[in-house]
Formats: sequence, C-alpha cells, structure tokens
Amino acid sequence: MQLEAVETILKAVKECPEVKAAFLKGSLAKGTDDEYSDVDLYCLVDSAYLGQFLEKRLEILETYRPVIYHSESNFVGPQLVAVFDNGLHIDLYTVTLDSFPPAGQFRVLYDPDCLLDRFRAGITDHSMPWEQVVRCFHSFSFSMLEFYVAWGRGDQVWSARLASHLAGDLGIVLRCLYDPANGQLGTKRLETVLPADIRDKLRAAVRSSCGDAIPHGVLQLAALMREAMERLEAENGQTANWKLFEFMVEQIKSLVKPDGCPGVRLDGRNER
Repeated sequence: MQLEAVETILKAVKECPEVKAAFLKGSLAKGTDDEYSDVDLYCLVDSAYLGQFLEKRLEILETYRPVIYHSESNFVGPQLVAVFDNGLHIDLYTVTLDSFPPAGQFRVLYDPDCLLDRFRAGITDHSMPWEQVVRCFHSFSFSMLEFYVAWGRGDQVWSARLASHLAGDLGIVLRCLYDPANGQLGTKRLETVLPADIRDKLRAAVRSSCGDAIPHGVLQLAALMREAMERLEAENGQTANWKLFEFMVEQIKSLVKPDGCPGVRLDGRNER
C-alpha cells in the first residue's frame, strides 16, 4: 500500500516544475517498513517558487486516493500531514537546499540534476550529544516532581500522562545506551535494539504505570533510568546532576506501601 501510494504521488510530483528532487525518509528509506508504516515523503523545491508548490500539495496527494484528514505543521519545513480513505498516513515535507534536514538516512526517488549528492556524505552521525542526554535525564527528574504533586492531589489522569512523559525520556536515554549511533531517533521501535531483559523490564514498568499502581511503575522506570545513566556516565567520563532525581525517588517511595500498592486516603486522595 505504501509503495503504491509513493509511486502514484511521485508521478504527480514530477509534473510540478517547482520540484527539483524527491526522496523518502523514515522506515521506507531504511528498509525497515511494515504494513503499519507511514510515509515520510520530502520534496526539494526551488525557494523562489515555494509558495506555488505549497498550494498544490493536497491536490498532488489526492492523485492517489481521497484525503479524509489533513493538517499543517512546520518541522524541518512546511509539513502537510494527511490520512487517506484507506487509513494510510503520509507526511509531505517541503524543503529547500537551505533547509535540507541534516539527519537521517534518505532514499532518492527523483533527482534529475543530482542535487542530493552533496548531502549523502554529511548524513552519517545520528548520535546524541552528552548535553542532550543530560537534558533528558533532568527532564525525567522534574517530571517525577510533577508526578508526585499530581498524585498527591488525586489527579490520576494527569499522573498517568506524566508517567508517559517519564517513559519517553527514559526511552531516549536507553536508545543512547544501547543504540548510540541512532540516539537522535528517539523511542520509535526502541524495543528492537534493547536486550531482552531490559525490554521486559521496560514493558513491565509501562504496564504498571496506570491505575492505582502508577507510583510503583514510576519507581520501576526510575530504576531503569538510574542503571542507564550510571553506565552512560562511565562511558562518557561525565556526570549529571542527581540531586533532584534522588530526592524524588525517595518522595515517590513514600507513596507506595510495603505490599507494593499505593496508599489511598479516605477522602479519595492518595496517601502521601
């Protein structure tokens, strides 16, 4: 389905004089796609005619099938997010030579003037700098503070959302540890690069991060974060600020009874 869509849309793209090249990124570019993959299609256009091309995008996409949903965004450039009537999701990015995305493998579909050749050699390192790893760790620590406050107020919905934030930050750090060459790829398909024991622990922590067991799940996430950061510190010869992390782990431990279940107050709020 994805390749059929790409082939059809590419025919329309080639008819646009504003488009100088077209390429894929994401799983279709790396050959790791499956039946659930979306399409990340990029069109390199002449900056002088950018506005003209943007007005044509929806018409171009609908040469494949009717679009039942679309929205605008701006990630590396103007982005049209669309869903076709068969459920296929496509992200159509419009870039220029000056705004070419600096990271990520790409697969050339159309490049008559060989404009993309200059970018091939430069896109080799997808690792994450230590400073960004530390930011994820500090974000994790602060989210634990927000979680503690939300849980203490009895706000279970927001607590669950914050637990999801924690899992996201942890996932990035785990990627940097177990798949450092692709650290900037984040958490998508993270499980495929994790050792089985770490993957199982992460899944267990995520399963626990809902309902009345959320504090227990958060502590499991924190344990995985501690192990990952200690190893990354050793590998990088660097240290992060652990003060808030350590403080919040102890605070969240106070939410969990010895039997592993969070305490519940008679007024409906959780014991603190």
